[in-house]
Amino acid sequence: MDRAAEKAGSWYERDNEGLRVQVEECLADARDRYGRAVAEAAGRPVGIVVPHAGLVFSGAVAAAAFDLVRQRLERVDTFVVFGACHRARLSVPAIWATGQWDTPFGPAQVDAPLAQAFVDAGVGREDYGVHQGDNAIELQMPFIKAMFPDAQIVPIAMGFFPDAGDIGKRAAEAAQGCAGTIVAVASTDLTHYGASFGIMPAGTGEPALCWLAENDGRFLDAAVGMDARRVVEVAERDHSACGAGAVAAVIGWASAFGAASGRLLAYTNSHDVMPQGEASHMVGYGAVAYEADVP
Repeated sequence: MDRAAEKAGSWYERDNEGLRVQVEECLADARDRYGRAVAEAAGRPVGIVVPHAGLVFSGAVAAAAFDLVRQRLERVDTFVVFGACHRARLSVPAIWATGQWDTPFGPAQVDAPLAQAFVDAGVGREDYGVHQGDNAIELQMPFIKAMFPDAQIVPIAMGFFPDAGDIGKRAAEAAQGCAGTIVAVASTDLTHYGASFGIMPAGTGEPALCWLAENDGRFLDAAVGMDARRVVEVAERDHSACGAGAVAAVIGWASAFGAASGRLLAYTNSHDVMPQGEASHMVGYGAVAYEADVP
């Protein structure tokens, strides 16, 4: 089962060289904006939280987290990517268990033995359909393939499962029997603010920006505090993250691999990245890292 690079040419550059330049620009921007937070990280990254908007909007935030992984680890054999599911209401996680995901840099191979281990452990079920057309996991492929060209992937679409943290722990237990270095990724954007999203309690301008930051802040506090159940509860109450289940799963995973707390690496919103008149329609983006003690 192979998946096309469906968002290439719209959410990110379609051709190899153009995308390579775009990824490098995201990394340079990340180092300028968030380099200090990344440099303060001292542990071994076992999981990260990243956004999934078009690279011109959220690419620098995502790049900060992937850059931390590249700086701290000699290699990554597999990225387990837990992503928001925008196109279906899931009853269990959907695992893409075999084949490859195409990118302008070439295909990212699925780690089929690890995916099967997840299926056997009851992490989720093999399901390819819900991944089609969704951006949450695909938007991580440019960074993974550019920065870790030999790494494999296991894509897992997540819903707002109350037990998502336990699902992440179950995945970690299954992965601990596999060789190689494995890092978990949670893909989520934060609050979608504006009339078209049905969330506009603070009007426009500076009050809206402050409200957005506060709403996102409650979710990020729960994520940094590694409270998996609260992450889902806060997101459902505040409408502050489309991938709360993915984040909760990575919290469970990171806890199983020895992380005790998270680290906020980056935060911004689409208006700050690309202002278009008075702030009235915007999305929040955050990056968090979960680190275990070295080694």
